Amino acid sequence: MSIRGSSAPRVIPSIILKEGSKRSCEKEAQLYNLLASEVIFETVRTALGPLSYRKILVDTFGDTTITGDGATILSELEVEHPTAKLIVDAAKSQNKEVGDGVTTLVVLTHLLFKEADLLMKQGIHPSIILDNYNDGVIKALDFLKKELAVKIDLKNTDLLNKIVLSAIPLFLSAETREKLAEISVRAVSRLIDKGVDNPRMFDEYLKTEKKSGGTILDTQLVEGVALDKEVVHPAMPKRIENAKIALLDLPIEVKKTETDERLKFSNAKMIREFLKMEQKMMSDIVDKIAELGVNVVFVQKGIDDFAQYLLAKKGIMALRRVKKSDMEKLSLATGARIVSVLDDLSEDKLGFAGLVEERKIGGEKWTFVEKTPNNAVQTILVRGENDKITDEAERIVKNCISILRTLIEEPYVVPGGGAAEMFIAHKLVEIGRGRKEGLVMESLSRAFESLVKQIVSNSGQDPEEILTVLKAMHAEGRKTMCFDASQGKVVDAVEKNILDSFRVKKTAYLSALETASMLMRIDDIIMAAKMKPPKGKEGEEEY
Repeated sequence: MSIRGSSAPRVIPSIILKEGSKRSCEKEAQLYNLLASEVIFETVRTALGPLSYRKILVDTFGDTTITGDGATILSELEVEHPTAKLIVDAAKSQNKEVGDGVTTLVVLTHLLFKEADLLMKQGIHPSIILDNYNDGVIKALDFLKKELAVKIDLKNTDLLNKIVLSAIPLFLSAETREKLAEISVRAVSRLIDKGVDNPRMFDEYLKTEKKSGGTILDTQLVEGVALDKEVVHPAMPKRIENAKIALLDLPIEVKKTETDERLKFSNAKMIREFLKMEQKMMSDIVDKIAELGVNVVFVQKGIDDFAQYLLAKKGIMALRRVKKSDMEKLSLATGARIVSVLDDLSEDKLGFAGLVEERKIGGEKWTFVEKTPNNAVQTILVRGENDKITDEAERIVKNCISILRTLIEEPYVVPGGGAAEMFIAHKLVEIGRGRKEGLVMESLSRAFESLVKQIVSNSGQDPEEILTVLKAMHAEGRKTMCFDASQGKVVDAVEKNILDSFRVKKTAYLSALETASMLMRIDDIIMAAKMKPPKGKEGEEEY
């Protein structure tokens, strides 16, 4: 008897998963990912562009954050969905790498994935889509740099101001926007002038502090180090010129035993002798400092009350509990070495500052260390009417610094206001024309056009009308035409100085493509069952 192959029983392989596990395959997995991508997209899409909306974020402790910064919004989200986590992680990497373009990345990721999903539903294989998407974006970026990107002179502060202004939200007044741009550019230009040409070193020389009270216009650039600390004793001097500075990573107080111990004294004389011994220890430390001619001491740890009295008596200004990062900047600025053992304190370990002064900022006392030998060290002190406004102003300043950092790494700018995206969209259609992959290139082009439509929509204008005008102008070869959100109309980006960093654009596009590509290739999602809590943790307590 013969058995035909077609009638033989077919064994279907199966995976035995733990009870409670979930599995989504093929179309279900794609839908699962697309919905997660859309949720993240809907969260940040209105935060795109200069007239974007603000978000109020409330954490588990009830603290609120008001911001339109995509990176901040995503960092506050506590996502559990694996696809959403993938997009959020990509956004965090973008923020860490270039400090800008996060919202663009997230929005473009979803638009690419959405367009690709439509193609897959038409029967086009993901591999074909991915190959053409990669090819299209790489070629478009190459055209963008060759035809539109302009190399800038980093010493042209007027141009740098205009570039930074394009990245500051329009909800702020013109005067406020110019103030923040001017301070950011001045700080970075000073670093370049002082020979700090490695942008990765900026954080070591430039710190940002914030203090509510006053207005954003009170924001200032301090050529030195500003510390949110006050002098520890009221009798100490509040202003010292030609300061001789010691940085101590040790406590000026009696050391406590590692274990709890009790001392028993049989009479009052023993107590007096013990206290005298402690006071002598403090006196020896202060004498050691004073003998070196030190008149300002920054201590990373505590200072004993008696030591404070002795330091004040000798006319020495002292600050305690100074952060490690601030100690490092003080060391860089003044030339002082951070000393961990008092016996190592010597003349060559001391630093210098032309002025150390305590001042009142927003009703609180701060200490400023200025006129230092290394005057590349600076502090941007951000001000605002309240904590929420101050926080947002600080984020804007940091964003401006990040943009300037990318310009130093790659000194090229491209027209902003959607001009670069419209240029790419037009080029992609040209690349795909006459090729069998033209359908894929058109879908990629639509993704970039949709990005521009979102910017227009957030500004309150008609996206279809503006997009039609822009497409017509770019078809005529007017490559620098863009949407000016401040005027609500189409203008020439170069003439209006609406310029963006090429590196920010390039990184955002490539990261979005990489993230969307990863999502397209997923056809199976297996989620393990959640761990059950130990007995007695749910419901009533067990006794």
